Parts: sequence; C-alpha cells; structure tokens
Amino acid sequence: MAIVYHYKLVEHEQWEGHPESPLRIRTIKKKLKNEGLWKDIVHPEMITDEDVLKVHTPRLLNRLKEGGGIPIDPDTMLKNDTYGHAMLSASVAVTAVRNALNGIPTFALTRPPGHHAGRDWMGGFCYLNNVAIAAEAAGVRTAIVDLDVHHCNGTEDVFYDRNDVLVIETHEDGLYPRTGQKEDIGEGAGTGYNVNIPIPAGSGNKTYEKAMDEIIIPVLREFAPELIIVSLGVDAHYCDQTSHMLLNTQGYIELCKRIIGESKGGRIAFILEGGYHLRATAEVVAGVLAALDGMTIQPEYNEDKGEQSNGLREIKKLREYIGERWKL
Repeated sequence: MAIVYHYKLVEHEQWEGHPESPLRIRTIKKKLKNEGLWKDIVHPEMITDEDVLKVHTPRLLNRLKEGGGIPIDPDTMLKNDTYGHAMLSASVAVTAVRNALNGIPTFALTRPPGHHAGRDWMGGFCYLNNVAIAAEAAGVRTAIVDLDVHHCNGTEDVFYDRNDVLVIETHEDGLYPRTGQKEDIGEGAGTGYNVNIPIPAGSGNKTYEKAMDEIIIPVLREFAPELIIVSLGVDAHYCDQTSHMLLNTQGYIELCKRIIGESKGGRIAFILEGGYHLRATAEVVAGVLAALDGMTIQPEYNEDKGEQSNGLREIKKLREYIGERWKL
C-alpha cells in the first residue's frame, strides 16, 4: 500500500472554525504515525490545466483562477490561492490512481474534497472533482464507489452519459445537496451506469452492509472494472455532526474491506472526501490503510448504535428497482 500526501495540503483554509479545516489532515497524519502506518509516502506529480479540461469547462477553470475572496455558496469561499490548492488536491488523486494502476493499493489524502464539483460548477467545499479527474486520467474501465454521506452530484454530472465509468454511491436521503434519486440512472450511453442508493437518516451498520452485499458488490462484479476508486467520506459516522447516520468505525472499515476484496491486482485507490469529526475520521482512514497492509487497529469510536430507521426495508426496495438493470 502507499499514501499520496503533500505538506501544502494543510495550507488550504476556508475560514476559522470551518469544518473542512487543516486539522483534518493533521489529525489523520498523527493517527497514522501512532499506528505505524505513516510509511510508503508518495509525492504527487502535478497535473496541468489540460488534465482538468478533460472533466471541467474552461469557464469553471477561469473562474477558479480568478479567485477574488468571494463566496461560491454559504459554505465555500473562492480565494486567490484556491486554484493552487485545488490543483494540488487533484494531483494527489491522479497520482494515487496511477499508483493503483501499477498494482499498488493507494490512499490519497486529498483536500479540498471534490465530489460536489460538476463539469461547470463548484460548491459544497469542492472546486475541482478530484475523483473524476483521476478516473479520466486513468483511461480504463473504472468503477467509482462513493461512501460519503452527501450525494456525489458533481461526479454524477461528469459521467452521467458514459458507460465506461460506473458511479455507484450511498448517501443520506434528503441531505445536502438534495440530489441523488434512485431514478437518476444516467442517460444515453450511460443509462444504468449511475446507481444511487439513498438511505434514510438513522441507518447503521446493518443497513449499509445490506446495501453493500446485495447491491454494490453484485453491480461491481457484473461491471468488472479494471480499476476501482473509492470516494471515502467518513461523514456517515455516528460521531459526525453534519449528518444523521449511525455507522461506527468498524462498520466503515468492513465496507471498505468488501470493496478491496473486489479489486483485481491491487488496482484500487481511496480518495478522501468528507468526514468532520477529527478523531473518528482519522481512525477510519487508519483502519482502511491497515486493511490494505494486512493489519488491524483497535477503534475508539465503535459503539453499535443499531438501526433507528427503516433502512433495511428501503434497501430491499432499492434492490428490486436496481435489479431491473443489474443481476442482483
């Protein structure tokens, strides 16, 4: 396994007290060092504007370069140095994917995150879609599995009409950005290759395990990707105050281990998205890296909160719906 990291990742900052803060990376790094996992560090190779323009419009890129210290939305500032930070984050993701294509499972410590950035828009803490740029750079049959609690509206937008990139994801139903209905399955050549799994608030490990075992894994197997990219948001954790889900640390790790088990020849890359409880996010990242390295950790945030929703029933309904196009 390997980790792609750059020390300048901590320089990006929205404003004091913002949840997507430099403390996220600092806390992760500290945890990995404590667990003996801070090793095999890879320095990113910088991408170019041409790489970005394979995914995003010239209008978006030009606006990003302009900066100006203006809000894109109530939670996202566009500063004069944002272009450089966003390019570095995307470069970390691209390097991770290239490493994975060489058979080395890799974790990209990206920030700012990217999955809310569409072809022609920014927002939700995101400026460039790290995962989409990395998948485009890979140039192979790719499955993107997004485990962030918020719907990956940007990633969906980029690949909505394509059948060479499968986008399959879980999100809290009704949460920001209030997109990701099960009926949004793609269009044109991409029809069926966008798989949304909206999950009710209050769902825990069992609901997510059912979604993984009965929908995500069968779809991955039928699609048979050459590369798997995981958009790993840790904000469905019960400690995270930006959502209302009940996954614990081991639940997250087990989901990721199931996906790792579907990768071929080590061709899997994890790209960091959200996750705003510092220590819970750090221990999930550590747990995933430990799994990639054949190790385990002892989680601190591992209380079993059970199920406080009708999530299991909803997954059954979703399985029937998605099963009209995939062999579930």
